[in-house]
Amino acid sequence: MKKFLFSLIALMSVMTLQAQSICTSWRSVQPIVETGEDGSMTIQNVLFTFNEDGTYLYVDEFTMSSEPAPTMALEVATSIEMKGTYTLEGDQLTLTPDIKTYKAEILSISMNGKVADNPMVSGRIKSMLNSEEFKAQFISVETNTIKVSDSTLEMKDGEQTWMFTRFAAINN
Repeated sequence: MKKFLFSLIALMSVMTLQAQSICTSWRSVQPIVETGEDGSMTIQNVLFTFNEDGTYLYVDEFTMSSEPAPTMALEVATSIEMKGTYTLEGDQLTLTPDIKTYKAEILSISMNGKVADNPMVSGRIKSMLNSEEFKAQFISVETNTIKVSDSTLEMKDGEQTWMFTRFAAINN
């Protein structure tokens, strides 16, 4: 009985240590860059904040730029924020997003290299960001294999590996 109790306490200690080890903010190490066949490009930076209570905050900042063209080049910087819950069992991290917390905003719009306030473009982008089709890519429950060190978090979803670094915030 003592051996079983000791094993149970040791297992709980390891699980608590693992949960605490991810409880901080993690920023993607380098931007994820996707280039379209038409010359368009998306640059994405991701931030995860894992809290001790089993909740997380996901922030996805990305910039979409159209194909450089002689008549008009369009660049739109946006931010998506969403909260959810997570569980960590061994090296398996399961993320369950809460779509009710989804927020999207346009950070800036540039046309031909100049910051612009174009209501037609911003309206079209807001519609896209808030469409059910676009939001659907953020609502699935995901289980990732992770490796955590003092300063890095590696997250694999089977197809892709994401590298994050511990993000230090300066508090006043």
